[in-house]
Amino acid sequence: MITWLRRHSIDLGPLRSSRSFSLIFWGRLVSIAGIGVLSTAIPLQVYALTGSSIQVALVATVMGIAGFVGALSGGLLADRLDRRKLILVARSAAIAGFALLAVNAFLPDPWLAAFHVAAAVDGLAGGISATALSAAVPRTVEESQLPAASALMAISMDLGMVLTPALGGLLYAVIGPGWLYIWVIAASLASVALLYRLPELEPGAEEQNEIDQQIRRASLLGAFTQTCTQAWGDTREGLGFVTRDRIIGPIMLLGFIQLLCASPYVLIPEFAERQLGLGPEAAGLLYSAPAAGALLASLSSGWTSRVRPVGRILLLVLCASSLGVLALGLSNSLWVALVAMALTGVGDVLAEIFRYTIIARRTPDRLLGRVSAVWSAQGTVGDTLGGPLLSLLAKVLGPGGAIAAGGAMALVFSVAVAVSGKELRALQIQPEGPEAIDDSIQAAAGDNA
Repeated sequence: MITWLRRHSIDLGPLRSSRSFSLIFWGRLVSIAGIGVLSTAIPLQVYALTGSSIQVALVATVMGIAGFVGALSGGLLADRLDRRKLILVARSAAIAGFALLAVNAFLPDPWLAAFHVAAAVDGLAGGISATALSAAVPRTVEESQLPAASALMAISMDLGMVLTPALGGLLYAVIGPGWLYIWVIAASLASVALLYRLPELEPGAEEQNEIDQQIRRASLLGAFTQTCTQAWGDTREGLGFVTRDRIIGPIMLLGFIQLLCASPYVLIPEFAERQLGLGPEAAGLLYSAPAAGALLASLSSGWTSRVRPVGRILLLVLCASSLGVLALGLSNSLWVALVAMALTGVGDVLAEIFRYTIIARRTPDRLLGRVSAVWSAQGTVGDTLGGPLLSLLAKVLGPGGAIAAGGAMALVFSVAVAVSGKELRALQIQPEGPEAIDDSIQAAAGDNA
């Protein structure tokens, strides 16, 4: 039993062996503990002020567009500059957006425009920070630890999101949104303090030309200016790598499909009110449920580092995640809805572990920033377009019908990509570490028999 638990429980090796990865893990966890509250407070307050899911989606759209710009610019900068510096500057800038939300919430008549301004600031800063962080992680661990590092990064998200959205929904009705935003500011400051202790995280030096070296030696503002002049060529290089690679390209497309069609979060306040007949507390629980499912999957993710047919498994978990969204839209019970959202979280986190491992292994370090930017960008574009799409669909089908239709569309499109993506279906990764040695010994014994 103990052996089985060791083989299937999450591998904590990267936390023990790498101080830099440990700082990133805890800094991200603390930050997400604040973001989880934010993810509940903003849609609930906007819906309370306007009574419209479309207005909730519009705020999410502004954040998505800003996040798209931040991801692309952050990817370019992350391949030129110290990634630690980028993370710290971006996260410090995001605090200004949180402060605007807090001040606005305490006004007698909060301004709707303040949500759009804060969404633009936080989306831009978040896109830069997330891309730089994603590009930094592979440099802090051994290649054989990438699946474990990916699972730990996922679990930092899950731990931060498993309770705070539900807590945010509960406290929203008790103390109001203003104090929730103050909590977000405090968590963000603590996260910056942790990440400040990171060493320099310069990108790989191979194939750096003279212009690259000049940019890396410049100040942050100077580097940004010089990087903008190189942006188009560098962006084309990153996009070219993604589109030419017959594994990474379909993975990006699958992620886009999931967020375009099967991301029901903008409809959660309306779904809780109209279909379940419940209030902010239920909405908070629904926002937390995916993280609860993802947390359980992450804690038992030790087996993911031993999976060989990663392509087929990735496709299966994405289809299962789409089915979870479909089941959510058809549910009329809070408990059924919570189970459906939890199963969706399981599929999402397993897909994230496999996708991150594949991308990190197949991408040269000098391109990791730009490829991470494309990954973040396809997610923000999918979310940006998907929120308004589902909100408009809800006008016709109701919130539950729109969610169910989105899950069904995601399933159909994912199957279509799976059918056409022969290389992804056939992709296998040879496990590394003790399990790989055991497999080699068994194979050799079989050959000698």
